[in-house]
Amino acid sequence: MFRTTKQRLAACTAAAAVAAAAASFAAPTAATGAAARGELTYGTVILLQNQYGGDGGYLDTNGVSSQPGATYNVSTNDRPNSRGPATSEWRVVSATGKATGARVISGDVVYLINQYGSHHTYLDTNGVSDQSGAKYKVSATTTKDRGPGTGKWHIFGVRSSPNDGHIRTDDIVHLLNDYGSANGGFLDTNGRSSQGGGAKYGVSTSPYSDRGTGTGSWKVLHS
Repeated sequence: MFRTTKQRLAACTAAAAVAAAAASFAAPTAATGAAARGELTYGTVILLQNQYGGDGGYLDTNGVSSQPGATYNVSTNDRPNSRGPATSEWRVVSATGKATGARVISGDVVYLINQYGSHHTYLDTNGVSDQSGAKYKVSATTTKDRGPGTGKWHIFGVRSSPNDGHIRTDDIVHLLNDYGSANGGFLDTNGRSSQGGGAKYGVSTSPYSDRGTGTGSWKVLHS
C-alpha cells in the first residue's frame, strides 16, 4: 500500500497519535476520575463551612496568636477569604504518607494547611480552653506537629453517595484531633468570636462530635 519508507513512517506516526488520543479519553488518571466524581483527593485546597445554624461560617485564620508556639488565631468568618487572601483556604495533606492525588477516605489522618501568606500554617490544638464545654484551644502554627499529634486530624464522613467511604465535595465531616492518642477532641465552634476582621464564632475542640446542633459538623467545599 505504501510505496516509500517515508510514507510508511508517516502512517505509523499518525496511527500512534490516534491510539494515544484514544487511550487518554478511555482511561483518565485516578486523580482526574476522582475529581469528575467530586471525590476529595490529597493536595486539594478546600473551604470548611461550619453547620451551626445552617451556616456557622468558614474556618479562617485571623490575627497573630498569643498562644506559645502558635502563629495565627483561628475562628470562623461570614464570607470565605473576606478577611485576607486565602485565610479560609486549607490544603489537605496526608499525615500517613498517602500520595498527592490519592483519594481521601473516611477515617484517614490528615494535616490541614492554611494558605494565607508566604509561610503556610497547620491547624493545631494548643492549650486547655476556658470556653464552656470546650476541650482545647485551636490555632495555626508553622510547625507541622507542634506537640505529639496536635497538628493531625482524623477526618470522618457523616455520609456520602455512593456509600463507599470516599469523602466528596458537599459532604459533611467531623474532624477529631490526634493529640493524646486521638483524644484532642472534635473541631467545634463555640461562642461569638472576639477577633475582629469579620470573625463570626470562636473555634476550639469538644469531647463530642456535635456539642451543639451542627457545631462540630463541617461541609467540604471547593475553594
